[in-house]
Amino acid sequence: MNWSKAAEDLFEIAGDEWLSPPLEDRIESVSNLYVACSGGSDSVFLALFFSHWRKRIGKSLVALHFNHRLRGDESDRDEAFCADLCAGLGIELKSGRWEANQGASSPKRVSEDEARRARMAFFAKAIDAREGLVLTGHHADDLGETLLMRLSRGSGLQGLTAPREVSKGLNGLVFGRPLLGLRKSEIVGWLERAGAVWREDASNQTDDYYRNRLRRHVLPEWEKATDRPLVERLAQSRALLEEDWRALDESFERVWRRISVPGDALTLSWGRLLEAPRAFQRRAIARILIDNGCSPLSFAAMTGVLEALRRNRPVRASINEEAWLLGDPEKGVLGIASKAAQANWSPFRLPLGTIASLPGGGRINAQEVEMNDDFKKRIMSGEVSHRDRVFLDAGAQQMGGLRVRLWNAGDSYRPMGRKSPVKLKELFSDRKISKESRHSLPIIVDSDDEILWVPGLPPNESQRIGPRTSRALQLTYQI
Repeated sequence: MNWSKAAEDLFEIAGDEWLSPPLEDRIESVSNLYVACSGGSDSVFLALFFSHWRKRIGKSLVALHFNHRLRGDESDRDEAFCADLCAGLGIELKSGRWEANQGASSPKRVSEDEARRARMAFFAKAIDAREGLVLTGHHADDLGETLLMRLSRGSGLQGLTAPREVSKGLNGLVFGRPLLGLRKSEIVGWLERAGAVWREDASNQTDDYYRNRLRRHVLPEWEKATDRPLVERLAQSRALLEEDWRALDESFERVWRRISVPGDALTLSWGRLLEAPRAFQRRAIARILIDNGCSPLSFAAMTGVLEALRRNRPVRASINEEAWLLGDPEKGVLGIASKAAQANWSPFRLPLGTIASLPGGGRINAQEVEMNDDFKKRIMSGEVSHRDRVFLDAGAQQMGGLRVRLWNAGDSYRPMGRKSPVKLKELFSDRKISKESRHSLPIIVDSDDEILWVPGLPPNESQRIGPRTSRALQLTYQI
């Protein structure tokens, strides 16, 4: 078909009053403009409209198509359609393919998040993120789906304001969404009047994906139940939430300049972070992770970090296989540390009454304590957890010769309740202690290098508290 004619007709039919002035200014200001083009109606609309619009301001335009290879020949035909569209419009097309779906055994096992990450990785390679803006086809009807998806995943204010007109993603990519003010029906109606065609993704009519199930079953029922236009009210709520989010973001920027350590993108001031509201603590920690190319912490991990901050206790959370998030109130900093740099340290003595700070984060304490009958009974009955604190009936030799070291291959001991020694490797596996944590956990041994305790594991059976124990060795591990 004559794509150039379709673009001219579409521009005349749709006009440009629907394009918000702030986004229009942003589009005109960037050096490189890109359109994410799947071949569907929304992306075809963007390609047609902006291929004609660019001629008025002399702006270059490049289309981006990523073949997820999830629908066999249909996916290849989508790619061929986009190539024909771009050739007809006289714009460059950059294409990418998901090789073997990143190892997925079948298309149905590929999640929406996996597909999105693969697409974003292609975008990052294909464009100059420093000077480019990627336009995507999100429209008003997407707002309800996204809102419900984010709510069901426990998102905060920032997540609930998605999709936004302009947003920044990983790898410095900046996205613009010109169609957020338009209904799907408006977009399709204008395309039909212009005589344009597009590709229909048959998978959108199935229940294979969460978004599809919301679109096909939940939103229609919600719209029936409401007493006012649903999409318009959702757009209004999203806009109000974004106003609040932006106000908080501006306030946070002022706080950020005090929290961050000058000249060190990996470190925050512990004291100043402690003084900030919890919402700003969360933002500051998330920011140093994102700014340094790390994925965000899980909600549970972030909650643990914030709780440690509240209690003014050391922080140690795994970010990925290569990095820790470490915080130390005594050193006054919280930041990212390499696991390789923290992994190796030499054994050291642990005198009674001392608190030793570990190179990989955390602290270990040893002290001698008296045992009263009530507490002794609780320990003997198993009421007292040995996860981060144990009480041992250790003799003078053990108390005077405590050492702390790292795990050695072949290490074993007899855990409390076992009849024979067990290798640490087996115990770590049984307790689901991650491989990365195994190599940094402190091993507390006596003067003969016999293992007394490993945090998270039972203490040595030979030092079990008994009826005749009057004084005990208390070992405490804090992270």
